[in-house]
Amino acid sequence: MKLKQIPEDFVVEEKIKLKTKKSGDYTYFFLTKKNWTTVRAIQEIAKQCHTSFNRFKFAGNKDKQAITKQAISAFKIPKEVLENIKIKDISIKFAGFGDEPINLGTLEGNRFEITLRDLSKEEIKLITANSKLITKNGFSNYFGEQRFGGGNTALIGREIIRGYFKDAVYYLLTYSEDGNKDAKAARDFAKENFGKWNEILQQWPQFLSLEKAVLNHLVQIPADFAGALRKVQKPIRRMYVHGYQSFLFNRALETIIKSKTKLKKNYPIAGFKTKLGKDKFSQETKKLLLVDNLTLDSFRCSRMPELASEGTTRAAVIKPKKLRLGKFEKDELNKGKHKLKLSFELPKGSYATEYINALATKV
Repeated sequence: MKLKQIPEDFVVEEKIKLKTKKSGDYTYFFLTKKNWTTVRAIQEIAKQCHTSFNRFKFAGNKDKQAITKQAISAFKIPKEVLENIKIKDISIKFAGFGDEPINLGTLEGNRFEITLRDLSKEEIKLITANSKLITKNGFSNYFGEQRFGGGNTALIGREIIRGYFKDAVYYLLTYSEDGNKDAKAARDFAKENFGKWNEILQQWPQFLSLEKAVLNHLVQIPADFAGALRKVQKPIRRMYVHGYQSFLFNRALETIIKSKTKLKKNYPIAGFKTKLGKDKFSQETKKLLLVDNLTLDSFRCSRMPELASEGTTRAAVIKPKKLRLGKFEKDELNKGKHKLKLSFELPKGSYATEYINALATKV
């Protein structure tokens, strides 16, 4: 099975209710993009508006290898300025004005239209059978790979929580699972020459602008790793902390499932207000924190308190809604194989990739 063989194979649209007015401090627009992460797309939009990234708010980060549509709010940026922006693979559609920024609370869920490719007859039978079971019983609500960015998100978050900012910068500059050759070459060079900021900067690709801002700061003030990290916009730094929290949740949930312990409805996402009990999930979370020399109180992020996270809870199992399976058809991109189109809805915070993985996995 192949997922996201081309961007058109993965289409996602937010289910969101915007309370629009004829005027207001916030301009709402729908961002439709392909081959861009949400953060990179907004960085480019902000650049063309000659304004700060921080003026833009959104409910969630959407996939790069996909076609995605989501709502964005822009603080005191005229409709006409946004409508005049021209960026390849990005379109902007004005949605109205309002008095509040868009945030996670604005989002209800997401609609997906996905094409699975390179399917064998055995996989077709498995997906058909599993679709009925999962609609009835649900699937494990792991955080998907998108939550972890290039693979370094949780690592950076862990070091920020620890207050080890030099290590956080190291992972930011040197570690990524991004397959881009130029990016890999730059990160390899940074790993070999860590601390030689000016040399690294001269080798750094223009498109890695977030990391470039960090390097520019270190060229000016070589040992100020906290200041360098603060060149990364706060919403993105928060994503690093959330990435580590998501890592803990996934690992603890995996342990519960492998042990065949009966699943509770909800489990904690660790934070400084979290109360861990004697249940297996809580005990596993404690073990994972101990391995990383952290406690729940560590999530106050005392050396960078603006990123403090009190924790929350997350459903262990999710049931997809409005599932529609199309007909299995010949796959024009993979000779001798089949493709399947399906559509469904998931609540906010749940990942279509995890649902697809569950559909294609033998129970």
